[in-house]
Amino acid sequence: MIRRLVVAACLFAVDAVAREPVTLEELQALGSQKAWAELLERAEDLPAPKRTDAWRALVTDAATADVESLPPSDKEPFAASQRARALGQRYAFLPKAPRFATARDQGARKDLQRCLELDRRGCIDTFLELTPDVGPEAALQAAHLVKQGHFAYVAMPLFAVAVGGGKDVSACKDAALAETVIAALGLPKEDPRAVQARKVAFEGCWAALGPKLKAATVGASSYFLANTCQPMRARKALTELQDELCKDEAL
Repeated sequence: MIRRLVVAACLFAVDAVAREPVTLEELQALGSQKAWAELLERAEDLPAPKRTDAWRALVTDAATADVESLPPSDKEPFAASQRARALGQRYAFLPKAPRFATARDQGARKDLQRCLELDRRGCIDTFLELTPDVGPEAALQAAHLVKQGHFAYVAMPLFAVAVGGGKDVSACKDAALAETVIAALGLPKEDPRAVQARKVAFEGCWAALGPKLKAATVGASSYFLANTCQPMRARKALTELQDELCKDEAL
C-alpha cells in the first residue's frame, strides 16, 4: 500500500516537471469553475516561489472536494482514504489544513464502515495505515463502528488513538471505551490490545476508569489480574481482599 502511494507521488512530480508553467490566475480560474481535478493536475506547474497562501488555499479546496467525491465501493472500500493519503504526501501542508482533515476523517470513517459491511479482513489496520493523522473524534467514531459488530476488545486500537498521549481527555468518559478497556485487560498480557488498554487505563484515563477497574477486579480472570494487579497496587487502589487475590496469583 505505502509503496503504491510513493510511486504515485513520484509520478505526480515527474509529470509536473514535464509541463509548461501555469499562473496563479489560471489556477484561480479553474477554482472558480470548480474544475478540481484539473486544478490538482496543474497546481505544481506553478513555480515554487509563487506558491503563496492563495495557492495553498486553492489546493486545499481542490483536494477537499476531490476526497469528498470518492465514495467507498465494493471493489475498493478505502478509495477516499487512499486518495487523501496520496494528496497529503504530495502536499505536506494538507494534513494540517482543517477543511482537508475533516474531509479525510469523514471519508476514512465511511471507508471503514464499508470495509466492515463487506466483512473484509484487516479493516482496522488499513484504516490506521492510511489515516495516521486521524483526529480523536473521528477515531472515537470509528471505534464505535467496530465495537458494534465485534467483541469489545477488537476496537481497542481505535480507542487508544482517540485517547492518544493525552490525560483525562473527553474520550475517557466514553462508556464504550470503558467497556473495551476492561475487555482488553482480559487478554494475555503480551497481546498488543492489552498493552494499549493498560496505557489508556493507567496513564491516560485513570480518573475516569479507576472506579470501574476496581469493580471489575472482583471475580476477575487471571489475565485481568496479570494486567492490573501491579499498577493498581502502585496506586493503592486495591482493597485488602483484592490484594490477597493478586498475591494468590503471585502478582
